[in-house]
Amino acid sequence: MNLDSLRNYYGILIVLITLVSRIIFIGFSWSYGTVIVEFKKENSTLSDAEMSWIGSIGQSFGGLLAPLILFFARQYGFQITFGLSLIVCVISLFISSIIRNLHWLLLTYSLPYGFGNASIFIIGTLICGLYYPAGQHPKHVLVMCIISIGFPLGYHIMDALMFSSIQQNGWQIMKRNIATIELVATCLLTPFFTTKFLPSTSQPYPYPSTTLIPDTKRKIYYSKPVIYWMLGIFSAMCAVNNFLLHLHSHLEYLLISPARADLWFRLLGLFDALFRLLIPFIVRCYPIEIIYLFPTSAFIGIVVLTLTFGLLYTSLNAIAILPIVLFGFTPAVVTALQYTVSNRIFEEDRTEQGYVYHVIVTSLGTIVGPVIGGLLLDMTGSYKSIIPTSIFFLFISCISFIATILLLNKKKADELEESQTASIHQHDNIAYGSAN
Repeated sequence: MNLDSLRNYYGILIVLITLVSRIIFIGFSWSYGTVIVEFKKENSTLSDAEMSWIGSIGQSFGGLLAPLILFFARQYGFQITFGLSLIVCVISLFISSIIRNLHWLLLTYSLPYGFGNASIFIIGTLICGLYYPAGQHPKHVLVMCIISIGFPLGYHIMDALMFSSIQQNGWQIMKRNIATIELVATCLLTPFFTTKFLPSTSQPYPYPSTTLIPDTKRKIYYSKPVIYWMLGIFSAMCAVNNFLLHLHSHLEYLLISPARADLWFRLLGLFDALFRLLIPFIVRCYPIEIIYLFPTSAFIGIVVLTLTFGLLYTSLNAIAILPIVLFGFTPAVVTALQYTVSNRIFEEDRTEQGYVYHVIVTSLGTIVGPVIGGLLLDMTGSYKSIIPTSIFFLFISCISFIATILLLNKKKADELEESQTASIHQHDNIAYGSAN
């Protein structure tokens, strides 16, 4: 195979590496609710809010440091940054496996794993964006949806693996076993994660490092559409993570067996993955702007969570699995298409900058949502507050997305009207000049 052929097909390997790393590493953090259940059994005095901090920070703490992660990637290269991120996660699991104190668990697992976890996520998306540029490559949306499958498949596969290991050996040995798997994955994936074989039409990084810092002269970053949109992303992630992180405990609280609760959780992951695969085909068969899928997903989330709440507390709770798995459409849209929609919210040459905004706001929502849910759980002493809290967040998200779309459409209409007016004036001036 010559170099040109290798450049054309190497992107496929990058997509597979990104997908596998998300399944193993990010999948573990999104399945950490299984560990929280066991840790709570050993430390019954701990509040749900305290336990929520452990899980949510472990999932997305590093996203708040997205500009720093991008700086490392540009300064030292994608490959080195990616490899070090994987190693940080491995070390974190080994050390935290001997910890029984909540505060030390925060320091040894949540903070380091959260940083490594976010770094794997951010760098994977950006390198795939280089091999399959947004608005240029016809497979871009498909690639973004494929790598995003790492989330649902990850908490499907890893949750089953973690649950089985905990039942046999306890949560501490389970962590060591997962750390060993992650160490092997680190050795196998890192050598091939490179930008050396980018297509000739792509650049290792096309934009200067100053784009990491918002330009105060460009009001686009502080305009109403951007603010409303980011509020929608924040609220949607609060809703999604509040529901997912408390789902396992919520089902056991309703006297649903741990095995069935685990099955429901994994089915939700499978349907989430299925919806992500269907998105490119939906867009192809029914031509619709990507941005319109966001308020649609928030509205669908409100409907299915309302049905879930109504069914769980009745004698028909066995069929609550149906709306639960349909909820997978909401996180599928909100998390899979952030990089792509940045082309619509921001200017085309600021896609990466817009994506940084999305990552930071997503991380805030992922952290804050479960904590608010945990606080309400501590105050009420009942899991009945979890689903209504997520519904409230989704309502805010839906309104924010719709407001953003209306503002962007109005801006587009105004620009079109100005363009037409200018064209008419120019035509009149030419006609007047000709007459003279």
